[in-house]
Amino acid sequence: MKTISSILAGFLVLGTVAAYASNFPPYDGTAERDAFWEFHNQRVVGQLQTREKQLADDLAKATDEAAKAPLRTELDRVRARLAKPEFFTFATPADLPGDLVWENGLTEPEIGDPQAKKGGTFNGYIPSFPPTIRVLGENSNNAFRGYHYDDIEMGFVGLHPETGAVIPSLAKEWAVSPDSRTVYYRIDPDAKYSDGVPVEADDWFNTFYMQLSEYPQNPFGNEWYSSQYTNITRYDSHTLSVTLAEPKALAPYWTSLTPMPRHFYREFGPDFESRYQWRSRPTTGAYAILGGDLKFGRSVTLTRVKDWWARDKPFSRHRYNPDRLVYRVVRLPEKALELFFQGSLDTFLVGDPTHWYERLEIPQVHDGYIHKAKFYNIWPSSSAGLYLNTAVAPLDNRDVRIGVSHAMNYQKVIDFDLRGDYRRLNAFSEGYPLLGNPPITAREFSPEKARAAFAAAGYAKAGPDGVLVNDKGERLVITITHRKAPVIDKYMARLREEALKCGLEVRLESMDGSAAFQKAGQKQHQAVQVAWGTSPPFPDHYQHFHGKDAYLEDGKTPKPNTNNLTSFSDPRMDALCEAQRKATTVEEYKRTVFEADRIVHDEAIWVPGFDQNFYWVASWRWVKWPPGFNVSVSQDPYQNHVLWIDEAAKEETLGAMRSGKTFPETDEVFDRNLKSISKNGGAK
Repeated sequence: MKTISSILAGFLVLGTVAAYASNFPPYDGTAERDAFWEFHNQRVVGQLQTREKQLADDLAKATDEAAKAPLRTELDRVRARLAKPEFFTFATPADLPGDLVWENGLTEPEIGDPQAKKGGTFNGYIPSFPPTIRVLGENSNNAFRGYHYDDIEMGFVGLHPETGAVIPSLAKEWAVSPDSRTVYYRIDPDAKYSDGVPVEADDWFNTFYMQLSEYPQNPFGNEWYSSQYTNITRYDSHTLSVTLAEPKALAPYWTSLTPMPRHFYREFGPDFESRYQWRSRPTTGAYAILGGDLKFGRSVTLTRVKDWWARDKPFSRHRYNPDRLVYRVVRLPEKALELFFQGSLDTFLVGDPTHWYERLEIPQVHDGYIHKAKFYNIWPSSSAGLYLNTAVAPLDNRDVRIGVSHAMNYQKVIDFDLRGDYRRLNAFSEGYPLLGNPPITAREFSPEKARAAFAAAGYAKAGPDGVLVNDKGERLVITITHRKAPVIDKYMARLREEALKCGLEVRLESMDGSAAFQKAGQKQHQAVQVAWGTSPPFPDHYQHFHGKDAYLEDGKTPKPNTNNLTSFSDPRMDALCEAQRKATTVEEYKRTVFEADRIVHDEAIWVPGFDQNFYWVASWRWVKWPPGFNVSVSQDPYQNHVLWIDEAAKEETLGAMRSGKTFPETDEVFDRNLKSISKNGGAK
């Protein structure tokens, strides 16, 4: 029998996805999938009955009326579920409620520029090759996932990236039940996968099957799909509904799931993770990874789907313009910048202020061949900061964590290494417009307060090198894992230098981005610096801080493959996380979010870093953006795919460079509250 390593070796030699896939024996999991519906329905009934008995027993034993009230509420909820417990339901169109009010979202403004031109190749870069192109299972939540899945694949609906309103995607129409729990969808009959197979309601049933399965390492998906939804109903091949466990504001947003094409995942089974490791799925979106597009260790290319079903649809027709998106692996930003200057890369997303203020002061910019732009967004870009693993000494001590918080001089990093363009974060959920900011102030850098906290933890004496020691002679040392990049290496060195003033030795572990994230995901880190992406319109404490994702059943071993990088477990936090997911109004979200943020602060499990509410991008003048850049609800300028390649401008630019012709220098600011501002301050 061939081992996975030998199969992978053969794949590397042949360099094709087909070569990898052909090494697996035929398998058909269709029968197992079809049997799952009834199996899971019975499992849900059993779980509800067990919970009903437990709650009834707890209620009978309770003597305090205050303790009885929440038990009665949950018991009523469980019994209501038992009255209609089916998770998977197969119905007919005649079973649809007759009073549904169908919406289509077509009154929202277009996205992108009607003048955008189709064609050309966009050349970008990624700092590391993805560990897999699966979107489920171990290592699937990697840095490349957004490029080929999150920003490409389509759900039932989307949120307009400027207005925040619900707009159609795979669903042509939708309707929300009066209790805001069930959303009904009519799938666009034109919707097809990139291989030509029609999108049907059964593909969402397959999504639930795969997410609830134990075959992939998928604790987040297992929990989310079993706790947040109570039913999916098929009425016909293009009509279905999804029911939430609790009413939600923006219910279509919470139920906008992506389909898993059942024909492609027919071989889903025990060896799913290895079998599908490098197999590119057919997509509903504009781009797919085709045969030959995956160059292991070198590049990944996404090719625009020929005759894409949504190419002329509202909200799609002015987007996804280049024919090909080539993401070349360039491990060092400095090397990527040099390739950009040579014209091998079309744009460069600037993360280092030194690049913006100094390295881009070059003739290509002054002569107008390269344009500079600053894009503002209105949502938080990330919860960047230091995640402290409370399962590992000495960070299992709260006083040590408080001391570390006072020893991290992020403000000096902002002032010196980031040139003052960023701002210090104060709370985990800062920057969400619908909620406002929690009334929390980050602990300031203070050697006095840091040493006081460390002394409370027993580290009161300074050794000959200035590092504090306890009575056992153990030195106060922590290792911080972080992504390797010049600007990050630079400011992490600054944090290490400042921490020593507080008696804390910081050891830095600079790693490739994918490797650093994998290590943290396996809970093999002590502390990790992460800029975790956000998911507007509300933050989600559950995936980061709920106790169920902290430890294995033994209560001691940190649980791998979860997003709880702090290994934090606290009943107070668990209750708030669960209440947050059940929130039905913005005010309920606000209360639970602010209280959860207070625990994060008080327990010092996350040290707030910095926030950037803008993006710097340098691009050759043949890369075009919509006037006003109408996608301010975004995490980077590429996310909504509104740029295009102007081939005529490219030919003109290359000719001008050869002849010495120049163009006006362009340094723009894209802000929804301003016009485009030129470098000399004049409004355009």
